[in-house]
Formats: sequence, C-alpha cells, structure tokens
Amino acid sequence: MRNTFLELEDKPMHPCDFCYIGICYCSADYLLGVQKAADKVRALSYRYANADGSSLPLKVYGPDEGYILKDVIAYDGGNICASSIEELEEKFSKLELQSGCIPVFVGGDHSVTYECVKRISRENDEIVVVQFDAHSDFIDEYEDYPHGSVMCETAKLKQVSKIIHFGIRGNLNCKPAIDKSLDMGNIVAPYYQLDSKMSDVLNAIKGKKVYITFDTDFLNPAVAPATNCPEPGGPSYKETLDFMKHIINTSGDVIGIDFVEYNPDEEGANLTGTTIVNLIMEVLSYMKNKNTTS
Repeated sequence: MRNTFLELEDKPMHPCDFCYIGICYCSADYLLGVQKAADKVRALSYRYANADGSSLPLKVYGPDEGYILKDVIAYDGGNICASSIEELEEKFSKLELQSGCIPVFVGGDHSVTYECVKRISRENDEIVVVQFDAHSDFIDEYEDYPHGSVMCETAKLKQVSKIIHFGIRGNLNCKPAIDKSLDMGNIVAPYYQLDSKMSDVLNAIKGKKVYITFDTDFLNPAVAPATNCPEPGGPSYKETLDFMKHIINTSGDVIGIDFVEYNPDEEGANLTGTTIVNLIMEVLSYMKNKNTTS
C-alpha cells in the first residue's frame, strides 16, 4: 500500500488534473495537531482507492451520482513541512507546480492560505478568494495571530481583488474586523443569511479566477468535530457539497483549493478526516466535470 492520497503515485503525471500537497505546519502551540492532518487524510483515504490495486484512472463510485471520479489524473506531491512562517515561505517559493495541474493543499492551520495564494497566482492575475469558514479571520495581527489574520493579510496581495467570507457564524467573530473587510469592498455572507446573500456571492465570482479556502470549522461540528475552534450549528455535509458545487460551477476558473484546520488530535478525528476525504473527492469531481463541459 502506498502512503499517498487514494494510493496515487508520488510522481508528477503528464498530463495532470490535480495534485495533492500536504502542509505540515502549525503557527501556534494551542493549535498543535493540525500539522498531522495531511498524513491522517492520506491514511483515511485508502478505503476509497481502486480495489484492483491500480493507481489510475481513479474509480470512485456512489449510488446517487455514479462514478464521481473515473477519468481524473492526479498524483500526490508529498508534504511541505516547516517550523516557522519564514521557512514556510521559503519552501513555497521552491514549490514546482505543473502547468494545468490544480493544487489541492491539505493540512496546517489557516495561516498557510496566504502562502498558497501567493505562490500559485501571478501578480497580474485578478483573483477572488472564497473563504468557507465560521470566522472571518480578518483581524490585523498577523505576527501574533496569523491564522486569525490570514484573510486580512491575503487581501493585501495585489492579485486578490476580493475576499468572500462565506458562511461565517458564531460568537467568536470580531465586529471591527468584519467592518474593515466590508469597507475594503469584500463580501460577508453569514451562514444564516446565505439565501439573501447568495446572488451577491455568485455575481462576484462569475467568470472570475477563484481560489477556495476551506476551514474545517465551516462544517457543523456534528459531522466534523476535530477542529480547534468549532461553532454550534452550521451546514451539514450535503449542504456543504451543494454550496461547493454552486461556487465551482459559477466561477470562471478555480486555480487552487486548500483544506485547513483539521486537527487529528481532537475528538472525532476519524469522522472529521473521513468527511474531508470525501469532500476532496467530490470537489475534484466538480472541477473535472466543469473543465470537461466548459
């Protein structure tokens, strides 16, 4: 058995649709455990690998949708491991990405999103960042709280034209931070107001290059408890799939996606990790089908 996501090969494929890249990084002691997420997701994904022992093409089937993954070409690019933001930045600067291959970053706390967006985009791009999250992460204290300031820092990148705080909820949010984000022209779409805010969200991403960042605490903790800052309520797994599919199908081009803030050391690690494995597979299907039919 290969120690890779879905038992994929660990070398680049040509051509390639997607690449799984683990991020082993934690920016604060009270978040310790998130650096283990990429490997835990790999370990939990083996059940969904091809039963015949082959690595490609992927053959993932469900009774509702049929084959969600059948013609997808992907590989596992290993891990980026760092013990400081400076080391993380250095390693991202050396990351080689194959043209046309969409990176799927898995692991770490939310601070890693800044490096992901900076590395895979060009300064002359115009990118909308869609943040699936219970919290806005828009306080302006990046040195002390990088995971809680990551969207504020990411918004400073020249190529980022807008941040969409999608589905935020709970009492751990910060009003001055949200007000600041709104003043900068970003969109705040709280979970319980999504019906009225959805048209604004879709209009902002229609035909645009989009980067998606997915914080595990976006999900209802009943289905994803293993995260450091869970919030009561929130979307079910099915709701989350519907939201993700809608965002991907409306966007012009999804250039990358990350899944962060999963902590295998927290209670419910297997349930949460298995949920993330399935989210990744569904998202690959949505992106592949969009690219095929567009």
